[in-house]
Amino acid sequence: MLDLKKDFPVFKNNPGLCFLDSGASAQKPSHVIDFVSNFYKTTYANIHRGIYNLSWRTTELYDATREKVAQFLGVSNPECVIFTKNTTEAVNLIAYTYGETLNEGDEIIVSIMEHHANFVPWQMLSKRKGINLKIAYIDRETLELPLKNITSLITEKTKLIALSMCSNVLGTISPFKEVLKIARDKGIKVLLDGAQYMPHHKINFGKEGLEPDFVVFSPHKMCAFDGLGVLYGQREVLEKIPPFLTGGDMIESVSIENTTFAPLPNKLEAGTPPIGAVISLLKAIEYLESIGMKNIEEHETKLAKEAIKRLKEIDGVHVFAPEKISNGIVSFTIDGIHPHDIATILAEDNVCIRAGMHCAEPLITFLEQDSFARATFYLYNDLEDVEKLITSVKRCREVFKL
Repeated sequence: MLDLKKDFPVFKNNPGLCFLDSGASAQKPSHVIDFVSNFYKTTYANIHRGIYNLSWRTTELYDATREKVAQFLGVSNPECVIFTKNTTEAVNLIAYTYGETLNEGDEIIVSIMEHHANFVPWQMLSKRKGINLKIAYIDRETLELPLKNITSLITEKTKLIALSMCSNVLGTISPFKEVLKIARDKGIKVLLDGAQYMPHHKINFGKEGLEPDFVVFSPHKMCAFDGLGVLYGQREVLEKIPPFLTGGDMIESVSIENTTFAPLPNKLEAGTPPIGAVISLLKAIEYLESIGMKNIEEHETKLAKEAIKRLKEIDGVHVFAPEKISNGIVSFTIDGIHPHDIATILAEDNVCIRAGMHCAEPLITFLEQDSFARATFYLYNDLEDVEKLITSVKRCREVFKL
């Protein structure tokens, strides 16, 4: 088992903290915090603008992050890595650019387990353009997403499949690799939401011959700073789409009559970016790779399986997780206690979980629930955290005299 709490200052500064909300945002290790702090003390300047040393050094770090992200994803074109302010903006960028090239009667497929960020933009596009939005449902018993539930929806009018690689509520891994292969053969674009997948699993799209048309993810969920999202897209598509935002640093030339835009990636990165957050991602990937993505996946999966086993032993507790769980996501309910009350009682014990619909209302409704309590384990959690969770869940039942 990994023993990494010492690498994260938040645990030293909050004795007894049991942080089980990494699915919302992960804590930051000293390796990231100290580097970025020193960067602001010694190096900071704006990028791509100055010929002086500070600007050059900052630009080098910014560009090195883009190279590192491409290597992390196993893709061949770093200039097709686009920095946005979050995953939500990355999805909207595609919806408001590539999406506008679709026509009335075209079809988009999404799954029922999508985060609102990968559901609502397509729903709005479908209403705006007269596009048919088709939903691929999970199996209510297994909580898996069968491939056939996606492929059965494909027709000659299907233009895009927007699919989470991993559900932020259930931990279900979608059959995204198979979908990529099928979609490629049929000329269908695929957007993958990797927000809950990238922090926990190793993926090499290029090595597996599976480069998606678009993939997005959230650096703040993988130990980098907040205020940053990542979009990777195929060059031929990104070069054709218009800019999502216009302004500084994405310009080739401006005249009174006309404007031309800079080549990728600048065309899609208008204005001063979140420089510190971008550089934090460079160090976050370094840190995660030093631990080993496979080691991280195995560690948190062991914790999740132990938590699931122990939760199921408690009367009145219902766990919603697929049998083949391979990450740290554990959603549950307790008969007679609202998830918000569960989270409140756990917070009194310094156990931090999330409660609610988790920005996945269509999924929660489909499962005939009104909300879930969700504990998410990450690389800095340990078996003691599992024990604290179980103890607090049992106390919930005592408080409500169940």
